[in-house]
Amino acid sequence: VLVAVVVLTPLAAFEAVLGLPLAVRYRQRVARSAERVYEVLDAPVPVHEPEHPREAPASPFPLVVKNLTARYEDQHRDALHGLDLTLERGRRIAVVGPSGSGKTTLAQVLLRFLDPGSGTYTLAGVDAAEMDGDEVRRLVGLCAQDAHLFDSSVRENLLLARKDATEAELRDVLLRARLLDWVDGLPEGLDTHVGEHGARLSGGQRQRLALARALLADFPVLVLDEPAEHLDLPTADALTDDLLAATEGRTTLLITHRLAGLAAVDEVLVLDAGRVVQRGPYAELLAVDGPLAAMARREAEAEALVVL
Repeated sequence: VLVAVVVLTPLAAFEAVLGLPLAVRYRQRVARSAERVYEVLDAPVPVHEPEHPREAPASPFPLVVKNLTARYEDQHRDALHGLDLTLERGRRIAVVGPSGSGKTTLAQVLLRFLDPGSGTYTLAGVDAAEMDGDEVRRLVGLCAQDAHLFDSSVRENLLLARKDATEAELRDVLLRARLLDWVDGLPEGLDTHVGEHGARLSGGQRQRLALARALLADFPVLVLDEPAEHLDLPTADALTDDLLAATEGRTTLLITHRLAGLAAVDEVLVLDAGRVVQRGPYAELLAVDGPLAAMARREAEAEALVVL
């Protein structure tokens, strides 16, 4: 017995410390994770919620932005400067311009993800800064280029927008997003899983499913932020055409760097370095020598190179 004790005691002692190297590795990983969390917690608050929010209007119209200026905390110049915008019920406006021109910044201000530095942003005459941010986002919804899809079924991803939606309503928004035929061809239909982040879908299918979810939410104002980004040109242009067809009659702000399909919108705003450098109907802007016509020429040249 004593021999067994003498032999086994060191083994038992080592067993108690075998996990220490792994614990050190995990401690380093947790420390790095904590640093990232503290970076977020210590970052300046981009939006200041009012202590006593005003009641949201039943309808956001007209949505009016006047002389809007916005800047990010770590930037030395305005991302938007002196922008004016009015969205009436049913009106569709496209905002175009090169990367860094302020298009996405405008979307963030409208969704109250970023406070404007100066100017006004009102919904039916009520200052958006005096309303609860969630209430603003019930009136102004977003379909973003990186809209998240959960590792669940098509049905459950749609029902995130409205839990009480009927089968007929789900099929209707899929039809409008040009996805219904594809869903009907799946082995389990609406109950087919899409994979983590929509891994089992193509880029176009992911964006169409995100659009269907936004349509089901029935936001009074829908902001489409670069919905065709990261897609090849034919797929991007086809998706834009379908987006505009699906949102016909709905108040929409389309943010895009492509010009395909913009003849269907009521007005086009061209941004450059945060300022509106041109605005008006697409056909009129295309007919004059200006920033939009220059964009159209560059786009045509790029497409010609792709063909070659």
